[in-house]
Amino acid sequence: MKKGLVYGIIFAFVVLSIYSCERDDICAEAIVTTPKLVIEFFDANNPGKSKNVNSLLVREIDKDSAIGFNSTSTIAIPLKTDDIETKYIFNVNSQSESGGLIDTLNFSYATVETYLNRACGFKVDFIDFRARKESIEFDDINWIRDIQIRETTIDNESETHLYLFY
Repeated sequence: MKKGLVYGIIFAFVVLSIYSCERDDICAEAIVTTPKLVIEFFDANNPGKSKNVNSLLVREIDKDSAIGFNSTSTIAIPLKTDDIETKYIFNVNSQSESGGLIDTLNFSYATVETYLNRACGFKVDFIDFRARKESIEFDDINWIRDIQIRETTIDNESETHLYLFY
């Protein structure tokens, strides 16, 4: 009888342990979370042709760290989810002796939060997206000639949202 009681307790413990387990709270890679801004660069003299940028450093205003890109025509950068605008300094040929050419772009938008699930939390989409180049007195150090917004709603990273011509 004692042996049956011990086996019964062990069996109950095992069954309760199995049924009390929950799946891991890890956000699956297949779930689309907050998208980054996808920018493609084009030759200003030949607007139909994408053009690689060399030694590009992108730094958010008031931050010390920068995102570096080398020899690419498409980049993806994050936008602030807790604000309605993000300003970035774009420094092309940053590795050159002169320090390269600099432009500042201001991105403004509204945000829409969507609850995905417990593992992933909230996703933020950006709507009414706008981009403008900050005017600087010294236009000879600027390199971006034109900006073309392709998508005013940023809800994924599978399409290009902004074209920059230089």
